[in-house]
Amino acid sequence: MADITVRNQGQVSDEGKVNWRGDQVTVTPGGQSIYESSSIQLADLGARKVVGDRVFRYAQAGGGVTINAGDICQVSPVASANGALGALTAHINVTAGTVNQAGGKVFNFYFSTSAVADFWAEGYLYSQSGTAANMGQMYRIKSHGSYADTSKATLTLYDPLTLTSNVTDKWSIKVNKYKSVTQATAATNAAVGVATIAVTTSDYFWIQTWGPVNVKAGVGVIDGISVGMGATGQCAGVTVVTATVPGSIGFAMQTLTVSERGLIFLTIAP
Repeated sequence: MADITVRNQGQVSDEGKVNWRGDQVTVTPGGQSIYESSSIQLADLGARKVVGDRVFRYAQAGGGVTINAGDICQVSPVASANGALGALTAHINVTAGTVNQAGGKVFNFYFSTSAVADFWAEGYLYSQSGTAANMGQMYRIKSHGSYADTSKATLTLYDPLTLTSNVTDKWSIKVNKYKSVTQATAATNAAVGVATIAVTTSDYFWIQTWGPVNVKAGVGVIDGISVGMGATGQCAGVTVVTATVPGSIGFAMQTLTVSERGLIFLTIAP
């Protein structure tokens, strides 16, 4: 169960030394603690927080999942508008009717699936193919209203479009990687961080992405050995890098014992 259930409860933070930087302007110092989960969103997804020598990002647990303290978490393979798992994580979109002009912060599109308001907020709009000048362009999504199946919709962006879109351009939108995260499952998706508290379905929490962290050990390794993401939230040893073996997420700070918790130095996102 979430520690915070109404907005006023998220006004006083109780962790120790917190370092605030200019890139954290959307997060109010003294908000939700790293030791609390919340059933309501109190910061932008992906917002960064530094506590001593540890770095955290604001995340949301996926619907229908339980995450325990010490679990490595991964990007959700799927995430639907109602918070449960079961639909596409990314949408392929085609501009509809209205031309999206350079200098504007709105992007008009349509798609075959409906979504609730701000489901794609803090996610990304990016051009995959079409006009050579537009290919490779990417923008952060600020907000959008709800839209129905096959209806026209509008995204509001943080930054203005640098070029006018062409009707032949192929655009996609993808949810923020910190939305609907799940317990790691044998590296079926990219690692996003380690949960330092127990988190239940759809809760918002601070997930650690850098620095010393107490993690579930799925392998016995000695101090200094590189570790990756394993099954059921555990860390695994990294000995070979292939297309099917997870890459390193950090290194052991002590000799790890299987099925126990132990310290590693996490190196996912500084």
